[in-house]
Amino acid sequence: MDDALRVVVEMHERLWVRLTNALEDLSEEERHWRLLPHANTINVIIRHLRIEAPWHLASVARGEPMPTIAVAAPQEAIDAVPMDFEANVTRLEELYTRFVERLRTMTLETVQQRTAAAYGDARRLTYLGYHQALHLAIHCGQIRTIRNLYCKTRGEPARFFPDNPTYPH
Repeated sequence: MDDALRVVVEMHERLWVRLTNALEDLSEEERHWRLLPHANTINVIIRHLRIEAPWHLASVARGEPMPTIAVAAPQEAIDAVPMDFEANVTRLEELYTRFVERLRTMTLETVQQRTAAAYGDARRLTYLGYHQALHLAIHCGQIRTIRNLYCKTRGEPARFFPDNPTYPH
Protein backbone atom coordinates (compact mmCIF):
# COMPACT_ATOMS: atom_id res chain seq x y z
CA MET A 1 0.00 0.00 0.00
CA ASP A 2 1.22 3.49 -0.83
CA ASP A 3 2.31 5.04 2.49
CA ALA A 4 0.81 8.36 1.43
CA LEU A 5 -2.64 6.71 1.29
CA ARG A 6 -2.34 4.51 4.40
CA VAL A 7 -4.10 7.02 6.66
CA VAL A 8 -6.90 7.45 4.10
CA VAL A 9 -7.49 3.70 3.91
CA GLU A 10 -7.39 3.36 7.71
CA MET A 11 -9.84 6.24 8.03
CA HIS A 12 -12.28 4.49 5.68
CA GLU A 13 -11.95 1.20 7.54
CA ARG A 14 -12.62 2.89 10.88
CA LEU A 15 -15.61 4.78 9.49
CA TRP A 16 -17.18 1.57 8.26
CA VAL A 17 -16.85 0.10 11.76
CA ARG A 18 -18.56 3.21 13.18
CA LEU A 19 -21.41 2.93 10.69
CA THR A 20 -22.01 -0.74 11.43
CA ASN A 21 -21.95 0.12 15.14
CA ALA A 22 -24.49 2.88 14.55
CA LEU A 23 -26.82 0.37 12.86
CA GLU A 24 -26.41 -2.36 15.48
CA ASP A 25 -29.66 -3.65 16.99
CA LEU A 26 -31.71 -1.27 14.86
CA SER A 27 -35.40 -2.02 15.14
CA GLU A 28 -37.85 -1.83 12.25
CA GLU A 29 -39.56 1.09 13.97
CA GLU A 30 -36.26 2.99 14.32
CA ARG A 31 -35.50 2.51 10.61
CA HIS A 32 -38.60 4.48 9.69
CA TRP A 33 -38.87 6.89 12.66
CA ARG A 34 -38.55 10.61 12.09
CA LEU A 35 -38.60 13.44 14.59
CA LEU A 36 -40.40 15.75 12.16
CA PRO A 37 -42.69 14.91 9.22
CA HIS A 38 -40.12 15.99 6.61
CA ALA A 39 -37.00 14.67 8.35
CA ASN A 40 -34.96 11.85 6.88
CA THR A 41 -35.27 8.38 8.31
CA ILE A 42 -32.37 6.00 8.80
CA ASN A 43 -33.80 3.94 5.94
CA VAL A 44 -33.69 6.98 3.63
CA ILE A 45 -30.11 7.79 4.67
CA ILE A 46 -28.93 4.23 3.99
CA ARG A 47 -30.64 4.29 0.58
CA HIS A 48 -28.91 7.59 -0.19
CA LEU A 49 -25.50 6.13 0.75
CA ARG A 50 -26.26 3.05 -1.33
CA ILE A 51 -27.21 5.18 -4.35
CA GLU A 52 -23.98 7.17 -4.25
CA ALA A 53 -21.63 4.28 -3.38
CA PRO A 54 -21.23 3.04 -6.98
CA TRP A 55 -20.51 6.59 -8.10
CA HIS A 56 -17.64 6.86 -5.64
CA LEU A 57 -16.37 3.44 -6.69
CA ALA A 58 -16.52 4.32 -10.41
CA SER A 59 -14.67 7.56 -9.72
CA VAL A 60 -11.87 5.89 -7.79
CA ALA A 61 -11.66 2.86 -10.10
CA ARG A 62 -11.85 4.61 -13.47
CA GLY A 63 -11.96 8.34 -12.87
CA GLU A 64 -15.60 8.55 -13.99
CA PRO A 65 -17.22 11.96 -13.37
CA MET A 66 -18.95 12.22 -9.99
CA PRO A 67 -22.71 12.71 -10.38
CA THR A 68 -24.18 15.78 -8.64
CA ILE A 69 -20.73 17.42 -8.72
CA ALA A 70 -19.24 17.03 -12.20
CA VAL A 71 -22.25 15.69 -14.11
CA ALA A 72 -26.00 15.38 -13.66
CA ALA A 73 -27.24 12.59 -11.43
CA PRO A 74 -28.66 9.64 -13.40
CA GLN A 75 -32.30 9.67 -12.31
CA GLU A 76 -32.98 6.22 -13.74
CA ALA A 77 -30.22 4.70 -11.58
CA ILE A 78 -31.53 6.55 -8.53
CA ASP A 79 -35.08 5.36 -9.11
CA ALA A 80 -33.86 1.77 -9.52
CA VAL A 81 -32.71 1.56 -5.88
CA PRO A 82 -35.60 0.33 -3.74
CA MET A 83 -36.41 1.42 -0.20
CA ASP A 84 -35.17 -1.96 1.09
CA PHE A 85 -33.03 -1.42 4.17
CA GLU A 86 -31.45 -4.88 4.40
CA ALA A 87 -30.63 -5.07 0.68
CA ASN A 88 -29.25 -1.54 0.68
CA VAL A 89 -26.99 -2.17 3.69
CA THR A 90 -25.68 -5.36 2.08
CA ARG A 91 -25.00 -3.69 -1.25
CA LEU A 92 -23.51 -0.62 0.43
CA GLU A 93 -21.07 -2.84 2.30
CA GLU A 94 -20.06 -4.61 -0.92
CA LEU A 95 -19.49 -1.35 -2.77
CA TYR A 96 -17.72 0.36 0.13
CA THR A 97 -15.42 -2.64 0.59
CA ARG A 98 -14.52 -2.54 -3.10
CA PHE A 99 -13.91 1.22 -2.85
CA VAL A 100 -11.48 0.75 0.06
CA GLU A 101 -9.76 -2.19 -1.64
CA ARG A 102 -9.28 -0.07 -4.75
CA LEU A 103 -7.80 2.76 -2.69
CA ARG A 104 -5.48 0.27 -0.99
CA THR A 105 -3.91 -0.66 -4.35
CA MET A 106 -3.52 2.88 -5.73
CA THR A 107 -0.70 5.37 -5.62
CA LEU A 108 -1.16 8.95 -4.52
CA GLU A 109 -0.45 10.07 -8.09
CA THR A 110 -3.24 7.85 -9.44
CA VAL A 111 -5.69 9.14 -6.82
CA GLN A 112 -4.81 12.70 -7.82
CA GLN A 113 -5.38 11.89 -11.50
CA ARG A 114 -8.71 10.20 -10.79
CA THR A 115 -9.73 13.13 -8.60
CA ALA A 116 -9.13 15.52 -11.49
CA ALA A 117 -11.13 13.29 -13.82
CA ALA A 118 -13.96 12.70 -11.33
CA TYR A 119 -14.49 16.26 -10.13
CA GLY A 120 -13.32 18.43 -13.00
CA ASP A 121 -13.27 22.07 -11.92
CA ALA A 122 -14.52 21.14 -8.45
CA ARG A 123 -11.34 19.13 -7.72
CA ARG A 124 -9.78 21.93 -5.73
CA LEU A 125 -12.76 21.67 -3.36
CA THR A 126 -12.57 17.93 -2.77
CA TYR A 127 -10.28 14.95 -2.91
CA LEU A 128 -11.43 11.53 -4.03
CA GLY A 129 -9.96 9.72 -1.04
CA TYR A 130 -11.71 12.01 1.46
CA HIS A 131 -15.04 12.76 -0.19
CA GLN A 132 -16.49 9.30 0.43
CA ALA A 133 -15.14 9.30 4.02
CA LEU A 134 -16.65 12.69 4.78
CA HIS A 135 -19.92 11.62 3.20
CA LEU A 136 -20.11 8.45 5.29
CA ALA A 137 -19.05 10.24 8.50
CA ILE A 138 -21.72 12.93 8.14
CA HIS A 139 -24.48 10.41 7.57
CA CYS A 140 -23.21 8.14 10.35
CA GLY A 141 -23.52 11.15 12.67
CA GLN A 142 -27.07 11.70 11.46
CA ILE A 143 -27.96 8.08 12.13
CA ARG A 144 -26.50 8.22 15.64
CA THR A 145 -28.39 11.45 16.33
CA ILE A 146 -31.67 9.99 15.08
CA ARG A 147 -31.17 6.94 17.27
CA ASN A 148 -30.38 9.12 20.32
CA LEU A 149 -33.48 11.23 19.71
CA TYR A 150 -35.59 8.11 19.22
CA CYS A 151 -34.46 6.85 22.66
CA LYS A 152 -34.93 10.21 24.36
CA THR A 153 -38.48 10.63 23.02
CA ARG A 154 -39.27 7.36 24.74
CA GLY A 155 -37.73 8.40 28.07
CA GLU A 156 -34.71 6.12 27.54
CA PRO A 157 -31.06 7.14 27.83
CA ALA A 158 -29.32 8.10 24.61
CA ARG A 159 -27.68 5.12 22.91
CA PHE A 160 -24.49 6.97 22.00
CA PHE A 161 -22.59 8.82 24.74
CA PRO A 162 -25.42 8.50 27.27
CA ASP A 163 -23.23 9.52 30.23
CA ASN A 164 -21.40 12.43 28.61
CA PRO A 165 -21.68 15.47 30.92
CA THR A 166 -21.60 17.82 27.92
CA TYR A 167 -25.06 16.54 26.93
CA PRO A 168 -27.44 17.55 29.71
CA HIS A 169 -30.57 15.47 30.25
